[in-house]
Amino acid sequence: MEDPTVRRGVKGKVLIVDDAPDTLEIIKKLLYYEGYDVAMASTGEEGVKKVEEENPDVVLMDINLPGIDGTEALRRIRIFNPLQCVIMLTAFATVDNAIRALKEGAMDFVKKPFENEHLIHIVNQSLEKYKTLREKEKLEEEVRRLSITDDLTGLYNHRHFFKTLEAELVRRGRQRTSLSLMMVDLDNFKSYNDRYGHLEGDKVLRNVGEIVKHSIRHNVDSGYRYGGDEFAVLLIGASMDRARAIAERIRSSIEQMEFQNITVSVGLSEYRDHFDLEGFVKSADDALYTAKHAGGNRIHTNIP
Repeated sequence: MEDPTVRRGVKGKVLIVDDAPDTLEIIKKLLYYEGYDVAMASTGEEGVKKVEEENPDVVLMDINLPGIDGTEALRRIRIFNPLQCVIMLTAFATVDNAIRALKEGAMDFVKKPFENEHLIHIVNQSLEKYKTLREKEKLEEEVRRLSITDDLTGLYNHRHFFKTLEAELVRRGRQRTSLSLMMVDLDNFKSYNDRYGHLEGDKVLRNVGEIVKHSIRHNVDSGYRYGGDEFAVLLIGASMDRARAIAERIRSSIEQMEFQNITVSVGLSEYRDHFDLEGFVKSADDALYTAKHAGGNRIHTNIP
C-alpha cells in the first residue's frame, strides 16, 4: 500500500481510536481509499495524546475503550481544542451513551456494525462542518484583531489601550507586580507633515510603530497608537531601570531614522498604590509634558 504520509491532495487526516484491531484495519482501508490520511490509537489515553501531537481533522472514537472511555477522552480533547471534530462509534446497546457524548460536544455518532457507505458519508459530512467552523473562527478572530488594531502602524489602538490597562491593574492588584507606562510623542511632526505632506508623515508613523514593536518584549509588553503622533507602551513587571532602557532604545532608534528633525519626547511613570487608572495615565502624560517642554528628544521619569 502507498505510504499515506507522502500522498498529495488528501481530503484530511482522520484518527481512529478503537481497541478492536479488525475494526481499525477496516476503517483505515475505507478512509484511505476515500482519500484520507489515517492515524490509529487503541486506548483513550493514546487517542488524546495523538490528537494533541498530530492535530487530525476528524477523530473516530469508540465509546468503550480500555482505560478512560470515549466520553472522558472527548472531554479531555475538547479542553485543548473546543472545535475538534469527534465522531463516536457505538454498539447498539450504547446508543444512549452516544447521545450523552453528543451533549458533551461530539459532532455525530455511528452505530456498530456500520455500513461502509454510511460511515464514509458521516466522516465526509463532519469534515465539511469542521472546516466551516474553523473558517468561521478565523474570520471572527480577524474581525477581533482589526477592531483592536491601528491600521497605519499595526500597533493596538486607543480603545484597546484602556481595556488592557484596566485588566493589567486588576492583575497587578492580585500579583503585586510592577507596571510601568511610557507615553511617546513625536517632536517636530506637525512641521514635517506640513512640509512633506501626509503620505510622508504616514511613513514616519509606520516606522515609529515598527521601532516600538521591535523594542518591547513580545507577548509581554504592548504598544499602542494613542492618537495622532502619540504612542503608549505598557511594560509589564518591568522595573523603572528596565523601563528607561526600553525608552532609550526607542528614543535613540527614532533619532537615527532618516526623517529630518524627527525625534521623540518620552514620559515614564511606574504605577503606585495611590493611583487610579486616570491618575496613572496623567502621571505619564505629565512626564511627557516635562520632556517636551525641556526641548524634546529626551526621557523624563515621573517619580511620585
